[in-house]
Amino acid sequence: MGLKVKDKEEAVKLKGLRRELQEKINETLPGAGNKEIHVQVEKLDEALAIDETTAKRVVEALLFSTSKPMVPNEFKKVLKGYSPARVQKIIETLKEEYEKEERSFRVVEVGGGFEISTAPKYAPWIMKLELQKKARQATASALETLAILVYKQPVTRAEIEDIRGVNSSGMIATLLEKGFVKIVGRKEVPGRPMLYGTSPKFLEYFGLKSLSDLPDISEIKELVENAIRKEELLEPRETIIKDEEEIEGEINQGENEGEENVSDTETEENVEPDSTFGSKA
Repeated sequence: MGLKVKDKEEAVKLKGLRRELQEKINETLPGAGNKEIHVQVEKLDEALAIDETTAKRVVEALLFSTSKPMVPNEFKKVLKGYSPARVQKIIETLKEEYEKEERSFRVVEVGGGFEISTAPKYAPWIMKLELQKKARQATASALETLAILVYKQPVTRAEIEDIRGVNSSGMIATLLEKGFVKIVGRKEVPGRPMLYGTSPKFLEYFGLKSLSDLPDISEIKELVENAIRKEELLEPRETIIKDEEEIEGEINQGENEGEENVSDTETEENVEPDSTFGSKA
């Protein structure tokens, strides 16, 4: 009985929250509560014949929207009356059309199916964008774990944790899931722990031909040693600020000293030399 009352009270609270939220929406967006958004999807009339031009655009749209290569036989589900051979002909037409117009994408055959893919010459720009996205996704902990594994491989989880000082099982599991790391064997010690190493995907991801392309560990140490420490950057520095009168006084003092030196020089030049100086005794 008590549970029913509690459930009823929660339901009333939720209803009140919904009402309050709707009122706030109505205040922020006048008329939003009175308008309903409808997405109308046109129903296909399967009995209606599709002309060649429409069929070509339908095939094009399907190739764009699919996440995997489509075989000609799959198009029959939406293109009634079009045989796989006819669909194949439409695909070839699209292929020629893209090549003739020098589009940035093309139709490619993959594993017996077809898909639309970008042209290889635009790969550097696409790769740059993708690398920026992937770099943001990588966490500092994962990169730290990966760096240790790369330079110490084959390495066990315990050895990684000895260097990092924290549990790294979660990071290793993530790297395994992403495909950057693989199990390369077991260490011949009691318990025979698994040994981890990098996978071909690691090289592909970082654009390396082989592990020999990695920077030498001594170069990294040198960079770290020569780098400015964070504490030094944040350390407050004393700055002497002089007011205008003090600066003007120093300038005048310097000018006066200069004038005195010039006067002394002139006086020395005007003094007649002693007639006995340099005379023979």
